[in-house]
Amino acid sequence: MTQHTPTPSDLRSLLIGILTEARALLRTELQLARREMSDSAAKAGSGLILFGLAALVALVGFCAFAVAAVLGIAALGLAYHWAALGVALASLLLALLLALIGKSRLSTAALLPKRTLNQVKSDIDAVKEMARA
Repeated sequence: MTQHTPTPSDLRSLLIGILTEARALLRTELQLARREMSDSAAKAGSGLILFGLAALVALVGFCAFAVAAVLGIAALGLAYHWAALGVALASLLLALLLALIGKSRLSTAALLPKRTLNQVKSDIDAVKEMARA
């Protein structure tokens, strides 16, 4: 039985085919990443709008609560200006605490295109496996 040794033109066409397929695969992966990022951005945008509205309503409620607290403290015999200062300091401390908790929970990992990254990793593994064969 005779073995067929590939000619340089066969190797050349094989390499060109591999590069063409790799380029097409890369384009497909980039399109998937764009679509996934677009979906994530749309979800994040609507969530931010709702969060902003909730914050606005909470601000109005918190202002009413602060006024009630100042009036309540003043009713106990403290001057209005000292009552207002106490409520303001307590509010600022609460805001600082909430900001620190919020900062600790922020993560860019939630915005990463996880499916695309997993697909690219699997493509790389497949190419490595084919190279070993």
